[in-house]
Amino acid sequence: MTIFAFETKIMPEWIDYNGHMRDSYYGLVFSLAVDAMQDEIGFDAAYRERTGCTIYLLEDHKFFLREVKEGDRVRVETRLLDCDGKRFHLHMQMLAGDKIAAAGEFMELHVQQKPEPHATAIPSDILRRLQAAKIPASERHELKHRSRSIGLQGGRQAG
Repeated sequence: MTIFAFETKIMPEWIDYNGHMRDSYYGLVFSLAVDAMQDEIGFDAAYRERTGCTIYLLEDHKFFLREVKEGDRVRVETRLLDCDGKRFHLHMQMLAGDKIAAAGEFMELHVQQKPEPHATAIPSDILRRLQAAKIPASERHELKHRSRSIGLQGGRQAG
């Protein structure tokens, strides 16, 4: 099992009129964490340039648990819940200090961008890395703030 980590500082322009991070910027921080995880697993800039393939977000579910303020440093821990030949399912926790500020689940799709974007198989070497990074089923059930409606089983088939 692998936990992918990403850290960033909360920028002044991410703060709303209530003095804490605007909800849309939680999405940005999670998105940046996915980018870092993708680079680590093999979907990096060189891969995208060479293959014309990339990752699209299909669905996400977020839980906002604590305020995050300007200048705070946050750490996002990403765990791979599951994957198949075209998709991978992530669970992410945004930590401010030792407290969970936000959590979410994200369904990502491997996409060939030309001639028109369409789902395509993840290369076998990267798929093996994804499979090796999956957390055990017993640990999936222990994660807090799990979505009740996102998953690979019985879901819509990717095009």
